[in-house]
Amino acid sequence: MKSVTSSAEKAVLGKAFIRAGEGLGLDDTALSTVLDKQVSTVLLLRDGHELLQPSTDAWSRALLLVELYQSLLAIIGNEQDARSWLSSKNRGLCGRPRDLITCRVGLEKVVQYLAATRALI
Repeated sequence: MKSVTSSAEKAVLGKAFIRAGEGLGLDDTALSTVLDKQVSTVLLLRDGHELLQPSTDAWSRALLLVELYQSLLAIIGNEQDARSWLSSKNRGLCGRPRDLITCRVGLEKVVQYLAATRALI
């Protein structure tokens, strides 16, 4: 049986993605880079005029950013420190997480790193 994603469910991911980006201190340009889309797409998402489509790269990247945000809050506890962590050099990741999340592989690497860190707590 094939699952059908409703418009409401699509809107929820778009809102969660925008909210995660805001919480992490990412502007629309940075969010567009995370999605690998134009800035206009993020602006349309923000206004609710665009919905992410399931089974697309943008959909899975948005999910990864939301997961990253939730993991960071669980580990660090607040958005200010999460922003600081994201912008600081990380020896375990061999770079700044903020720079790494600009490509899919880097985004996945940061999410996996955080998952492993959460498993230790």
